[in-house]
Amino acid sequence: MRYEHVIVGGGLAGGMVAQEFREQGGEGSVLIVAREAHTPYHRPPLTKGYLRGEAGPDEVFMHPDEWWQQQSVEVRTGTEATAIDTSAHTVTVGGDTVEYGKLVLATGATPRTLPDTVSIRTVDDSDSLAKKLAAGSGHLGVIGGGFIGVEAAASARMKGWDVTMAVPENVVWEHLFGAEVAAYFQRHLEEHGVKVHTGTRELPDGSYDVKLAGIGVTPNTQLAEAAGLTVSNGVETDDHLRAGDDVWAIGDIANYQSVVHGKRIRIEHWDVALNQGAYVGRTWAGKEDGAYSVVPYFFSDVGDWTWFEYVGPGSGRVDVRGSMDDDDFVAYYLDDSDRVVACLGVNRSDDVEAAKTLISEHQAAPAA
Repeated sequence: MRYEHVIVGGGLAGGMVAQEFREQGGEGSVLIVAREAHTPYHRPPLTKGYLRGEAGPDEVFMHPDEWWQQQSVEVRTGTEATAIDTSAHTVTVGGDTVEYGKLVLATGATPRTLPDTVSIRTVDDSDSLAKKLAAGSGHLGVIGGGFIGVEAAASARMKGWDVTMAVPENVVWEHLFGAEVAAYFQRHLEEHGVKVHTGTRELPDGSYDVKLAGIGVTPNTQLAEAAGLTVSNGVETDDHLRAGDDVWAIGDIANYQSVVHGKRIRIEHWDVALNQGAYVGRTWAGKEDGAYSVVPYFFSDVGDWTWFEYVGPGSGRVDVRGSMDDDDFVAYYLDDSDRVVACLGVNRSDDVEAAKTLISEHQAAPAA
């Protein structure tokens, strides 16, 4: 059994490889190995609109099942790749040995768990919690102050639930954006009734209908490591996302050499999965030969109360322009030479877009 192109991982990153490959005129057989019982889909709605019942499956899944068939992309759902032999160019899939010409690993990540808690990573996880939220009022306890926890907390509050959070930092998202900017988002949570307990990893005593752990994820690198690929905080790749001969790694697992930042970075964002998958798809189709040079981008909604866009990553002195009170500001993060290394904007899309160039060209922030 041989496929010219094998994609291990059925998330957005893997789906984008196949989609872009076909859209760029790529020819040859394509196999996607998907652990979940679903074709590729987008994860951001799972804690937001989809969780609240405002967005349907058509806004979550990349394409209807028929689309993949029409594009001659075979998607094996509910199937795992269990071994890779890079010298023989083979991958073991559900007990079958499959030869490949080119292979990309897009195996994603697994949520860290705590006893007696649920997590949200898959569409099935979101469906399960959505049914509970829709059934009536209740009390949600959230452990952790990352994006998943904050987004789910806001969604549950919008559905009329009581929500209590236990956040290890002094302010929600402090480690991501610094205390000054993070306080803006915590204010919105608290003003809309979310009880935020900071500096703790434990929920206060009380009766909780559901406890959600939002304490991060662990990249799924076991398959790559067993295959002899270099793994350190993810699968190491070069600046073309190559992890070995005819092997690429993308998405949550990719610890890639960034030509923008001049160092290795690994990012667990939707936009990175989308762009890295598309990049490899173009590469396979013979339409891309430059280094991967996209500035990482991220966005999030806190309920329907506020939202932001962010490019980076980076940290440093914060220069805030505009008004947090009016939900209209931009925050530049500057290094020791006052060059922009990251930017967050609320209702400042143009500034955030312009910051991509500032970051990639190592420029200072515009004049105030």
